[in-house]
Amino acid sequence: MNRVILLQEMGISSWKSKATAKPPTFNSTQLENVMTTQEFPVWTLIFEEDDMHLSLSKNIQIVIQNFGVKTQLLAFQDAKNSGKIQGDLVFCFGQVPGQYFSGETNSVEDLREILFETSSKRRDEIPVIVSYSIQQIQGSVSKKMQLWEDLIFARNVYLDTMS
Repeated sequence: MNRVILLQEMGISSWKSKATAKPPTFNSTQLENVMTTQEFPVWTLIFEEDDMHLSLSKNIQIVIQNFGVKTQLLAFQDAKNSGKIQGDLVFCFGQVPGQYFSGETNSVEDLREILFETSSKRRDEIPVIVSYSIQQIQGSVSKKMQLWEDLIFARNVYLDTMS
């Protein structure tokens, strides 16, 4: 059987050589419009005051950006004003931010893997995820693994709420 016919039966159009295929062309105005209208998701990362400047917090921010997400960093004192939260998801690092945004008095261990909600400058009802503080994570391999689980949980929650 001819490959072209087989591909067409599978719903795949014929292959074209790169040499004969022409890439689409855009003028500068069209490119600018595409780049300004495309919105990237933003997660607001809320740290306890001392944790914001630790190198691990910067590495975590890079990991989250590798998910295709922009980040907004806020210290807990600044984050208490919900008008400053601009993200589509809030990720709390530590007991104090976690308790404040969840409305619960439980420990971080009890707040992890539970979905809470808050409001932001752009929307009502955005998801809140709680994880350990950076200082707790820094000294513990098992807590780093749990942080990774929390980040994957946040990513899945975000994808579910946005679809």
